[in-house]
This record gives sequence, C-alpha cells and structure tokens, in this order.
Amino acid sequence: MPDNGVAAYASLGSDVNKRPNKDAEETVEGAVSEKLPELTLKTSDEDIIKLTSRWEDAWRNSSVKGEWQKQYSENEKYWLGKQFDFPGLRRTRGDRPMVDNLIFESLETYLPQVTRRNPEPLVELASQEDEELEANQDLMEKTKNKLGEVAELNRMRLKLKKGARHWALYHIGIGKFGWDLDKDIPSLRIIRPHKIILDPQATVDEDGYTGDRIGEYRTMTAEKLVAILENSDASEGAIKKVKDTVNDEMGTKVRFIEWWTQAAMFWTLDQTVLLKKKNPHWNYDRVEAGTQTDDFGNETPEEREIVGVNHHPVPKMPYEFLSVFNLGDQPMDNTSLIQQNLANQDIINKRNRQIDKNADNMNNGLIISLSRSGLTKSQAKSVATTMNAGGSIVIPDGSPRDAIDRLPGTSLPNDVYTDVVDKRSRLRDIFGTSGSSQAGLQSEKLATGKIMARTLDTDRIGGGVSEYLEQFADDIYNWFLQLLYVYDTGFQFVEGAPVPKMVVSVKAGSLLPKDSIAIANQALDLARLGRISNIDLFKRLEYPNPEDMAANIWLEQNAPQIVFKDNQEVQEAMALQQAQPALGGEPQPITQ
Repeated sequence: MPDNGVAAYASLGSDVNKRPNKDAEETVEGAVSEKLPELTLKTSDEDIIKLTSRWEDAWRNSSVKGEWQKQYSENEKYWLGKQFDFPGLRRTRGDRPMVDNLIFESLETYLPQVTRRNPEPLVELASQEDEELEANQDLMEKTKNKLGEVAELNRMRLKLKKGARHWALYHIGIGKFGWDLDKDIPSLRIIRPHKIILDPQATVDEDGYTGDRIGEYRTMTAEKLVAILENSDASEGAIKKVKDTVNDEMGTKVRFIEWWTQAAMFWTLDQTVLLKKKNPHWNYDRVEAGTQTDDFGNETPEEREIVGVNHHPVPKMPYEFLSVFNLGDQPMDNTSLIQQNLANQDIINKRNRQIDKNADNMNNGLIISLSRSGLTKSQAKSVATTMNAGGSIVIPDGSPRDAIDRLPGTSLPNDVYTDVVDKRSRLRDIFGTSGSSQAGLQSEKLATGKIMARTLDTDRIGGGVSEYLEQFADDIYNWFLQLLYVYDTGFQFVEGAPVPKMVVSVKAGSLLPKDSIAIANQALDLARLGRISNIDLFKRLEYPNPEDMAANIWLEQNAPQIVFKDNQEVQEAMALQQAQPALGGEPQPITQ
C-alpha cells in the first residue's frame, strides 16, 4: 500500500502559495530559487546531509535573516533599557544609564491585556455530520472539556503571552507541538526564533507558514539522545557519532538539528544523519493481517485495511507562527510596534537628558578667581565640591564676592517639556495603551473620558493583534486534538465505526481586552433588574468559586438546615420554629 504521508509530501514541489523573497524579483518567471532535489525517506543519508546543509546555508546567508537579526537585536536593547549605552552618557548612579523606558512600559501594559483570559475553545460538528445523534453530542462535549483541560495543564495563557512577547521583540512568535510523556497530554512549547531555520522565500499568512521545511537547533544530553536512538532502531554509526562527539562523557549536552517536512522528520549532527522517520504526529492507514472463518469453520488468511483517524486533513509540520505586520515577502514581520517607536523613545531620552543637564546647571555654576582668592587650580576644584555639598570655605584675603561668584542657570523653554509629553503620548497611542496606563489617563478628568480612552485602546488592540492571537490559539487547539487522536487511547474509536468530523475554533472576541470595572457594573445593573442568574453574576465579578456561592444562596432560601448544619444555635432555632405550629402557637421570627 502506498505511503500516504510521502504521497502528500510529493505536492510540495509546486510553488502554490509560496512567495519570492527580497533576493528575487517578484515578477520574474521560471525558477526563482536554488534548484533543490525532493527529500523523502528513501533519500540516502549522504544526499540528506547535502540537502539539509544547503537549506541551512540558504537561511544563514540570506539577506532576510541578516536584516531581521539587526532589527530584533535593536528591539532587545530598547526593551531592556540599554538604548545609547555609551561611556559619555549621563547616568543616574553607578553604571545605570538615565533612560525613561516607555517601550518597556507600553509593551508590558499591552501584553497582559491581550492575554488576560484563556481563549475559550468551541467544538462543533462539521456540516455533513448528524447533530441529532447522542453519540456525536457526547463526543463534542467530551472534546471541549478535554481541550480546556489540556490548555490549563499547558498554562496556555502564559505561553500565549510569551509568544506575543517574542512576536513584539523578534517579529515572530513560534509554537511547537508534541506529546508530553510525563503528563501524557499534548504539549505546547514557545520556541525562541533564534533556534529556527526557515525557508527565506516563505512567508506566514492567514493560512500559516508557506515553506516546505523547518529546522530547529535542539540540545539534549548524550545519554538521553543515545537512548532515543537505540529505541528508534538508529544505525550504529549514528550512536557512535554521538559518543565520539562527547568522548563517552554521556552527561554532556549535544546540539543537533531537527528537520521537518510535512511527510518526515530528520535529525542531523555535523555530517551524520542520526534519525529519520515518517511524520510521527499522523495516524497512517495500515493493513493488518488476520483470518476469516467460513460457515464450515475453515480459517483463511485475510488482510484488512484500517483507516487512520486524524483531525488535520493532511500531515503538518508541528509548528504554528504568530505574525501580524507581514507584507508577504519573508517569514517574519517586516516591522513591529517597537520598531515604529524607536524614534519616539530616542527623543524622550534626549529631552530627559537635556532637562537633567539643565536642572544641574540651575544649581548655579561657580566662577573662582585664582589670583583674588589665593587658591591654586586643584584647591579651586575642592572649593567647588565643598560649596555644592553645602560646606564652608576660607579664603586668605579679600572679599568673597570678588574671589568666588555664582552664575544663575537659565530655564528651558516650555516647548521642551511639551515635546516630552507629546512623544510619550504618541508612543502609547501606537501601542494602544494610552487609556490603560495611569499616566495616560491623568489628563482625563471625567470618568466618561477615561472610559472612552479605554474603549479606544480596546478597539486599537482588538483590531490589531487580538484577532491574530485568537487565530494562533485556534491553531493550538486544533493541534491538541490531532495529537489526542494520535497518542491518547481515550480518543481511539471502535474500529470500522464512522468517526464524525469536528470543527474546533476559538470564541470570537475571547481575547479582547475587557475592563473589569465596566463588566462588574454591567453585571450589577442586570442583577438589580433580575436579568442575570446568580452564578453568571459571580462569574462576571470574578469570584473564585461562583458555583458554590450560587448554590449556597439557593440552599439558604430553600434548605437552610444544610447551609447551617455546623451551627448548633441556628439548628436549635430552626427546630424551635418548626415545633411551634405543632404546639398550637404562632411561629415567632428568629431575632438576633
């Protein structure tokens, strides 16, 4: 039977949905990249090394990677507050340069807003499936609950924040998927973009990464690497290569490259192929040998075909990418929020240095006459230090005013201070955090103005990166389900039974920034009108145990003896209240 994974990979030779990079004219016909052979599992180790080496060189030597490295290095420096850190820079004290880091403030105000809540998974049946079947309904509910559990165990919200931070700093966020053997669940890891080898002619668009290969620099102890190779039936030459590399010191860490195509995975170390196998995250169709028994009890050999159950339509490389400001000519964004604010941050730092220098000068500079004061040049320096520190001095002869005088400093024009305020506001506006920071709301005196500014931030962020983050989360949930099909026996169905196709998505707007105060006020207004249940009210107020609180309210009204079962005085009062009608008396209200 043909290998469907390899057959699917055969289509990668076409240039459908691929983009030319900056090294090639976008309107030139014919071959627009280096001529490369197709890579399959049947390719010899020698040819695999030649091809992957060319892939690595194509990425390492591309102008795309060179320009990208310059950009993200600059982004890192600005985020860390190391802008213009040169020897002559004015400093606060010690080695700390005087920097008002608005880029850090804005980014770290921005990220908590877009990752405040876990994106909510939605599971539906495909249009051709029967929604009335109870088994299908049970499957949808089971899948939704399982995906929510996997997301929580993976700390998905924190990983989304990490991926968004990488996107802001490095112009791309990268998530990698696999199976966690310790937790026995699908796993998501956010990979540093520096470790990835991409196709420089590819891009990341609304349909995902368009390249035909991805490489990743991985690090593993020699002991663990050899154990994996031995369990994977790797060649003796591959195991020997690892041992020789570390001189049999098996605790040493080894760095190798993991290569992926849609159909296969390869591990290479220097000029050696350590491992090659079909894409492990796919349930391939298979043929099983069995027997068939006729009416007379005779058994005959029989082969039966078992169709692999998968959520994805075709095998995929286990990576998803977060990209927003992409023009379609390279794998990562062409710019970023940080890049667009470098000039504003430079001006803020420059103006602050001017203000600081002027403030020092306003302490009044000193002019000392050496002849009239009777001081030497070195003594004059000591006098200046003493006077600035508030001490007293003695001159040998003459009037102090004739010997030493102060020159008053001049104040900077108001335009300098106005420019600082304007650039700070402009920087926050570009990030969409003007209404989200305390400094950004100081000019708003009325609550309505603050709410409007906050709403504009929400629209700016929601129309910017939130929808891309939701799509990123959507891809993550779909990968979780695919991995559950492949590795989790709980999602293996009865062989031969039809498996309904499901559509997994993320609730639209689940990652939009939400104002907690506004949500709480809306919930309280609905509660006064009697238009919201207690449990929904407590959820919107973000109480930690809304179900228990709502249940206690119902029990207190309908079965108070359960709520107050541990309070002896209340139990006695309720027993007395219930006994009064039986004795012919009127029930008395319970008073404190």
